[in-house]
Amino acid sequence: MRIRRGQVSTTAIALLIIGLVVGAAAGYLAAPRKGKTVTTTIQGGTSTVTSMITQTITKAAGGAKTITITVWASGSPADTTRYKNIIKAAEILNEMLEDSGSPVRIQVKYQWFRGDYFDKLTAAFAANQAPDIIAMKDLPKLVEGGYVIQLDKYVGKYKLLLEDVYPSLWNATKYKGHIWALPEDTEARPLYYRKDVLREMGWSEQEIDSLPQKILSGEVTLQDLIKVAVEAKQKGLVKWGFYHRPNWGGTPFLIFYYQYGGIAQDPTTGKLVLVKHAALKTLELLYNMTQVYKVLPPTMIGTPWRTIHVDFVNGRVLFWFGGTWHWAEWRVAGYHEKLGNLTEEYEWKNIGFALVPAPEKGLKPLTLSSPYLYYVTSKSKYPEVAFLLILIATSPPLDAIHAIDSGHLPVRMTTVEEPYYKKSKFHTAVAYMLQHTSYEPLSPHYDAYKNAWIEAIASVEKGSATPQKALENMVKTLQSELGDQIIIRD
Repeated sequence: MRIRRGQVSTTAIALLIIGLVVGAAAGYLAAPRKGKTVTTTIQGGTSTVTSMITQTITKAAGGAKTITITVWASGSPADTTRYKNIIKAAEILNEMLEDSGSPVRIQVKYQWFRGDYFDKLTAAFAANQAPDIIAMKDLPKLVEGGYVIQLDKYVGKYKLLLEDVYPSLWNATKYKGHIWALPEDTEARPLYYRKDVLREMGWSEQEIDSLPQKILSGEVTLQDLIKVAVEAKQKGLVKWGFYHRPNWGGTPFLIFYYQYGGIAQDPTTGKLVLVKHAALKTLELLYNMTQVYKVLPPTMIGTPWRTIHVDFVNGRVLFWFGGTWHWAEWRVAGYHEKLGNLTEEYEWKNIGFALVPAPEKGLKPLTLSSPYLYYVTSKSKYPEVAFLLILIATSPPLDAIHAIDSGHLPVRMTTVEEPYYKKSKFHTAVAYMLQHTSYEPLSPHYDAYKNAWIEAIASVEKGSATPQKALENMVKTLQSELGDQIIIRD
């Protein structure tokens, strides 16, 4: 079964409702009725899943004919499936409602934001105009601010439809002992490189193709690639050897910090942690890349995103610390100065990807994942209906659409069996990275932690502070702002 954009089939309804639970204790019996709907029966129960769902929605309507659900989401131009899948989920539920004879229908309204919208969300809550569903991160901040509700009871009620969620992803939804969200997507953060530039440097196709494996094995380190970048720049083949994000985002900064032995959160107390020797090594690495080897611009922090993408896509930068979603973004955002949107054929010919290399021998390559989440807000008049929408929006067929179209990785184990997913060469190639991934801490104080890091990084990259002085300033800032909520270790 394959779903194309805008297409919602009867078979899709069946698969979405049963959740494609592999190895679940319950079986199912699906049979089409009237050529367009499906009733799914869970063994050992007396009621059907569809009846339970339609009765729940009809009851929630309270006599009204229309339930309006508003979703807010954000991301790159390739991420619009974050709200479009909610619309598709409503179409599926409406077909179920129609077949059951219920007069109730679900209407979805949405707002799409290119960047963070937390301030707008706060204002909407104050004006009593909050959405029902939000797709974002910031779990601790949303919980502490009272913006979202616990989902434990709904997860329990519909657990048979959630058994194929990757177990590790539930950790990203839990805070203070409760589940507050459903995973919407996840990703890996690779090091991209320009194959065409390496060819100009005399690399053979075998050498280019073997680079990811050599990085994985530790044979090639970041220090090795810095030397390659110096050579490419000296030969005039690129303007810069490396680019990284213009803001925090965990990549590559938290990755470097972890590789050097740092931890960001104490598992027992939940307090944030700064390990000074790992932080210092991270700052020294960035200082050397900008001030010594001069392969990284000293003004990287604050550089416009579009400038970063345009420079890498047009081959002016050899290495880019990016995300899997950028593979999809480059095909829709028109960054190339001659081609506009890249074709996947162009990407495979000219762009490669690998784990973030070990900074030096003896350390390990790594990536980082930061799952996007769907929440039900505390202002929603129809919280269970909102939950059903996010449940269906993340079921395998729609999960596959979002993963492939946005360049993310799926949240369901069974999504990898979807034909739409299996046809993606890129997703098949990056799947191994999740075996080498790490995560950002979940703390309401994380913003202060990130800001202290960025200030330190910007100062060493600009050369306005030595790594040691930048570290000292960071420690003072964290102790001043976080008090006993930060643990400083040598």
